[in-house]
Amino acid sequence: MDALKTAIQEAATLKRDEGIIRLSSCFQWREFEGDDQRQRIHQEFVYENVMYSVQRGLPWAAVAQIANLSKELLPELRGLERSEAVSLIQTRLSQCVHRLPTSHHATMFDFMVQTYIHHQSLYQTFLKEEVNLKCMHSHLEIQVPPHPLPLSEGTDLGIWEKQQALKELMAVETVKLAEIHRLKEQAEAQIWEKAEVSLSDISLEGRLDKQALESMVHSILQSEVDMLKEILIKEIRAVQELLEIRLSQTVLQGAGHSSDASGFSQKGSTSGSTKPKKK
Repeated sequence: MDALKTAIQEAATLKRDEGIIRLSSCFQWREFEGDDQRQRIHQEFVYENVMYSVQRGLPWAAVAQIANLSKELLPELRGLERSEAVSLIQTRLSQCVHRLPTSHHATMFDFMVQTYIHHQSLYQTFLKEEVNLKCMHSHLEIQVPPHPLPLSEGTDLGIWEKQQALKELMAVETVKLAEIHRLKEQAEAQIWEKAEVSLSDISLEGRLDKQALESMVHSILQSEVDMLKEILIKEIRAVQELLEIRLSQTVLQGAGHSSDASGFSQKGSTSGSTKPKKK
């Protein structure tokens, strides 16, 4: 018992891992012999209870009893329900040779119950001899971000934004040109279609007087004019938008050239101002 008390006193001054090793050297761990992981968890259970009793100021003799009690208690909890485990902890604490004061008894009982009950499922899994482990593996593809280019090969932000704006304008210009071409084809197709329908209505067998023929021709021409007028309005609107796009392109390109020129002139003026004068 004296050796155990000495080991506990030394373990209390060490770090956690070193303290567990020092305290565990006082016992023979036959309960889970050959299973290092279970022995380690068993030793940690004993260490936590012992260090808590030390922190609560229990006498060293009582702390030594807590160490022996904890070592014997954990294997006995195997397969017990929650109520049975609580009853067993209460019984073991009451059987201490040096009976604990009421306050210390209640403190240790609460700590041991809360520590075990809170992790009961884990402890029961640990206490079982066979544990079925299911390992699930999934392969995930990691996409590495592109390696940035050196700064010397980069593009100024202002220039890059203008380039992007020009690309967008060129794309819109392509769409507008296609729209104008489509409107022209649509106008031609509608005129021919209307003419064919009007001519098909004329009966070759019957005779039309001059007034009826003039009225029919006037009607055909008027419908064609209306169609052309509507299509021309759309085409004019598309052409105006195209001109605005090209004007924006010209403004951007001019701004880009002027900024490049101003940058060059600034460099030139700077280099000229720093050039030493000849005496």
